[in-house]
Amino acid sequence: MQRVLIVEDEPLGVERVKRFLKEAGYTSFEIAQSVKEAIEKLNSYKPDILVLDIKLPDGYGLQVAKEALSEENPPAIIFTTAYQEYAVEAFKLNAVDYLLKPFTKEEFLSALEKAIGRRKETKRVVEGFLKNINFLIPVKMGTTVILLSPEDIYYIKAEGGEVEIRTKEGFYPLSKKLYELEELLKPYNFFKVHRSYLVNLNKVAKLKSGEQSKYRIFFKGIDDTIETSREGAKNLRDFFNI
Repeated sequence: MQRVLIVEDEPLGVERVKRFLKEAGYTSFEIAQSVKEAIEKLNSYKPDILVLDIKLPDGYGLQVAKEALSEENPPAIIFTTAYQEYAVEAFKLNAVDYLLKPFTKEEFLSALEKAIGRRKETKRVVEGFLKNINFLIPVKMGTTVILLSPEDIYYIKAEGGEVEIRTKEGFYPLSKKLYELEELLKPYNFFKVHRSYLVNLNKVAKLKSGEQSKYRIFFKGIDDTIETSREGAKNLRDFFNI
């Protein structure tokens, strides 16, 4: 589900958008009532969709939109306002829609669908770009630096504060956190199957059911096996629809 940030200082306006979101099945949203608060929540909440009023107590929503567009992964922006005269500038800021108050539920849901489509298209383009660039992970062995590509990696293990990459040749230490690698490698079909393991699904030969609804993972070309957590097994079942 997409994360939505509502930037609106009028209580009735906030309640209207909240009601439309809830009726559409959205439960993950935050509210900001000023430019300052909105910019803070852009950084902390990282919304996928921004529902943005134009005039706010300490400035204009256009300032928030400009700040949002400077983010690495900017949200899709829906403007909601009583003022027609800012529409041109709003669309110059790549707005998905510009809704004049009072807008209907149908108008809002239509804008929401456009925003979701924009986000999906952005994600598809970014992931396609990442898959096509020569992404390399440098690992140091003594005085030698070895450059590993995602297809070299079978799995990554975190244990006792140390992270190791498993390739066909063996293990390589790496000074990164597992959650950092999870984000970097997600476009390359890596999947977190346990709090301590990140697995390259392209290297998996089979999954074997075990105790407590867990899976044991077998790989192509190496003898190592890994046991998932129960949550990791559930996520794999959802992912593969099995």
